Amino acid sequence: MNRHAQLIKLGLETNPILATQLINHYASSPTPNSLTHAHQLFDQITTKDTILWTSLISAYTHSNFPLKALKLFSLMLSQRHPNQLPNHFVFATIATAIASSPDHLPLGQTIHASVIKSGFMPNNVVAGTAFLNMYSKCGDMLCARKLFDEMPIRNLVTWNAIIAGYVHNGMEIGGLELFFRMKCKEFYVPDEFSVATVLSGCAWVQNLLLGMQVHGYVIVSGLEANCVNSIANMYFHCGEVVCAERVLNGIKGDVVSGLVKIRGYILNQRYNVALKCIALECDIFEILHSDDTIIVPILTACAKLSLLKIGKQVHSYLITSTNVSRNVHWLEEDGAIIGNALIDMYSKCGSVSVARKVFDSRFPTLHITHWNSMLWGYIHNGLIEDARTLFENMPVKNVVSWTTMISGYVHTGMPQEGLGLLCKMYSNEGFGVDGNCLTFVVGLEACSYLTDAGRGKQIHSKLIRTLISADTTNVIVGTALVDTYCKSGCLNYAQRVFDLMRERNVVAWTSIIMGYAIHGFGFRALEIFKNMTEMGFEPNKVTFVAALTACSHCGLVDEGLQNYKLMREKYRLIPSEYHYTCLIDMLGRVGRLEEAWGLMEEIEDKDTDGACSSGTIWAAMLGACRLHGNVEMGRMVARKMLENKKHVSKTYITLSNVYSESGMWNEAYRVRESWRKEGEVDEEPGLSRICTSPGVS
Repeated sequence: MNRHAQLIKLGLETNPILATQLINHYASSPTPNSLTHAHQLFDQITTKDTILWTSLISAYTHSNFPLKALKLFSLMLSQRHPNQLPNHFVFATIATAIASSPDHLPLGQTIHASVIKSGFMPNNVVAGTAFLNMYSKCGDMLCARKLFDEMPIRNLVTWNAIIAGYVHNGMEIGGLELFFRMKCKEFYVPDEFSVATVLSGCAWVQNLLLGMQVHGYVIVSGLEANCVNSIANMYFHCGEVVCAERVLNGIKGDVVSGLVKIRGYILNQRYNVALKCIALECDIFEILHSDDTIIVPILTACAKLSLLKIGKQVHSYLITSTNVSRNVHWLEEDGAIIGNALIDMYSKCGSVSVARKVFDSRFPTLHITHWNSMLWGYIHNGLIEDARTLFENMPVKNVVSWTTMISGYVHTGMPQEGLGLLCKMYSNEGFGVDGNCLTFVVGLEACSYLTDAGRGKQIHSKLIRTLISADTTNVIVGTALVDTYCKSGCLNYAQRVFDLMRERNVVAWTSIIMGYAIHGFGFRALEIFKNMTEMGFEPNKVTFVAALTACSHCGLVDEGLQNYKLMREKYRLIPSEYHYTCLIDMLGRVGRLEEAWGLMEEIEDKDTDGACSSGTIWAAMLGACRLHGNVEMGRMVARKMLENKKHVSKTYITLSNVYSESGMWNEAYRVRESWRKEGEVDEEPGLSRICTSPGVS
C-alpha cells in the first residue's frame, strides 16, 4: 500500500510496467483485500498490454480464484487489440486455473484447440505441460497421455506432470513405469518432486522393493533432506514402521513430519503410539490447525482405544473452528465424513446419547451416511430396539442401511428377524435396493445360526442371479456358503462350493475341515488338512482346533497327538483352552484316562495366567470318566471343578450320573442333595430347533 501511495503521488500509477510490478506485489501480499486493490489498479489503467493481463490472471489463479481468472481471460479475448492478445504464458495460466476447477474441463478443451490453432503448440513446452497438467488434474488421463506422446519437446517438469497425473488418478503402476522410462531410457535426472511423486506411488501399491531402490537413489543424489517425509510415508504404507521411524529419527518440531508419523501409526493400527506422539511431540491444536484432514484419523484412533476425553477435545476444536472462514468451507464440503467420524467415536466410547446429539445437530442436512453411522452406533451398544426405530424412520435407505440392520439382528441373537428383513429388502419395501456381497454373507450367517439349509440355498440362488460369479470369485462369500452348508449338514454342497472357489484363504480351508470334523468324517477332514499344508497355506489356531476335533470325534489319537506336536513345533503356535479340550476329549473317548489326567496336571502347571480356567477342559475330563465309569477319577475331577466354581450345575449332574451308572445310588442321591442345598443353577435348559416347511406342524 505504501508503494502504491508513492506511485500515486508521482502520477505513475497508470504506467503499465509499474502497475504490473505493483499487481505482482499485491498478489504475493498476505493482506486480505490485496487482490481487490490489484483489480482496482488494473481497472484504472487505460492502456493495457498482454503482460498486465497475464499478471492479474496469474494472481487470481495462484490465489485459488479460478472463476475470476477465467472471467478476466474472457474479457481479455473480447478486447481484440493487437497488444492484448494472449500469449503462451496466458494460456498456461488459464490451463492451471481450469486444473483447479475440473467442472470447466470442456472449456479447457476448447482453449486447448485455440492454442493449437494459434500455433503455440505442440512446440511450446510451457503451454504443452500446462495443458497436460490440466487434463491430469481433471482426471482425463487418456487425453493427458495422448498430449504427452505428441509433444516433440519435453522437460523434467513435463515428465513430473505426467507421472503425478498417473499416481494421483489411481494408476500408480503406469506412473512407476513412466518414472523408469524417464530415468533409465530418457536419462533425465529426477528432482525432489519426481522422487516424492514416485514414492507416493510406491506407497499406494505397497511396492516396498522399488521404494527402497528410490530411497537408495535419494541418498546417493543428496536429496534425502528434502524427501524424508515422502520416504517415511512410503515405509508406513508398506508396513515397515521401524524403517519409517529411523528415517524420521531426530526430526523434531516439524509439523509435516508429525502429521506423517500420526497418519502412519494410525494406518498401521498403532493407535497408542499415534496419540502418544501427539501428546509428547506435538500440540494437538497446532496439528489440527495445520491440516484439517488429520481430524478423521485422530477420531478413529480415539474410537479404537475408547479415549473419550481426547475425542471431545477434537470435537471442541471443530466447534470453535467453524467461526474461521478457512474451516467453514472445509466442513461444508466434507461434513458427512466428519459427522460420521464423530458419531462413530462417541458410539465406540459408549456415549450413545452424545452420538445422538451430534446426529441431531446435523438435522435437517443429514446425509444418509449419518443415518447409517447412528444405526450402527445403536447396534454396537446393543440397543437393537432403538436401532429398529431409527431404521424405520429413515427417509431413504440404501444397501448399507439394510445390511447394517440385518447384521444387527443376526449378531444380537435374532437371526429369524434378520432373514425376515432380508426378505423385506427384496420386496416392495426395499424400493429396488439390491444386496451386495456383505448383505448375502450376513444372510448366510443367519442361516448358519439356524442350520437352515433351505433358506441358505435360496440366498445362494439369489446370489448367483444378482452378483455374477460372486460365489466363486469372492473368498468371503464362498467361505460363508461353505460354513452355512457345513453347519446345515449339506457337506456335498459345501464341497462343491469349495471346489469352485477360485481363491481360498485359511478361513475357507478351516471351514470345510471343521464341517467334515463335526459330522464325523475325520479321515476326510485330515485329508483336506494335509492338502492345505501341501499347497502352502499356513494353518492357524482355529485350523488346528478343527483338525483335533476331527481326530477326537473319530478316535484318531495318534494322528491327533501328531497334529498337536506339529502345531507347537513347526508352526510355533501356543495351545489354547480349545486345543487342550480337544486333546482331553480325544484321549478320554478311547479310555486313555491316565494319560489324559497327566496332561491335565501339565496344563495346570503351565497355566499361570489363568487362560485355561473356564472349566471346559475339566468338563471334558469328567465326561470321559462318566463314559468309562471311572468313579475315583471322576470324583477328583468334580472336586477340582467345584473348588474353582466352574460349571457347577453340569458338574453335579455329570458326577451324579457317574455314580448312577456304576450302581452307587446312595452316592448319586447325596450329590443331588448337595446340589440342591448349594442352590446354584448356572445353566439354562437345553433347546433344540428344527426347520420345517411352511404349513407343516
